[in-house]
Amino acid sequence: MSEDEFISTGIERLDALLEGGILKGFTTLFLSSPGSSIEILSKQLASTDNVLYITTEETKDEVEVTMNRFGWDSSKIDFVDITSTYSKGILSGERKRVSIYERRSKLKLKELIKEGSSGTPTLNKDKEDFLAIISDKINSTSSNKIILSSLDFFLGRYSHEEVLRTLHAAKVDNFEKRGALFIIMTKGIYGEVFEKKMEGISDCVIELEVIQKGSSFERFLAVKKVRNYAKKIGIARYVIDSEGFVLETIERIM
Repeated sequence: MSEDEFISTGIERLDALLEGGILKGFTTLFLSSPGSSIEILSKQLASTDNVLYITTEETKDEVEVTMNRFGWDSSKIDFVDITSTYSKGILSGERKRVSIYERRSKLKLKELIKEGSSGTPTLNKDKEDFLAIISDKINSTSSNKIILSSLDFFLGRYSHEEVLRTLHAAKVDNFEKRGALFIIMTKGIYGEVFEKKMEGISDCVIELEVIQKGSSFERFLAVKKVRNYAKKIGIARYVIDSEGFVLETIERIM
């Protein structure tokens, strides 16, 4: 296939493992284990092309600080900072809670008994629909690379069915625009059935694993699936250094 059919991951040896990069229109799932340094990889993926970066675990500023430390360009990134929006909502809700109980503590005993008889006051929380936010952003973006880091945030707040519906729509949008959609998720937490469903809707599945050997740890990146391209399946040992992800020995799994 010609080079025009691929989008670079931003990691030269990963592109080599994939024999050119990610095919345009593909949705790629990264399954990571704790300690795999997936948070570094997600930023390195964002270092090339025009990128829509949806961050749910770090703020925009935190992402940019890390990228600058590695010397990666963040100027072409359109951030969707779910982390900051969610944090502001939590702080706002806590202030309301404190305000109510401060007010109640100043009431006279008679008034307090009267108010207390109606039960604990409820708070009207302005709950954002974060799935709707990312769906709208993905649908309207002109970026050719979309990074969702990570799906864990949504799986902790919505049903698996709601998340899958949103991802199906995102997959269709990405396919029509011939972009590259990267979804990052921690493996082994949300059940084998859900992981299989995620692998099923993804065109490419890449797994990051950390194995302890004695007193040291070894990290491996495995390309488990590339739709219609079985020969691209392979595994590579990797390390993290001042340049970010560095893939070492690459093996093909035939």
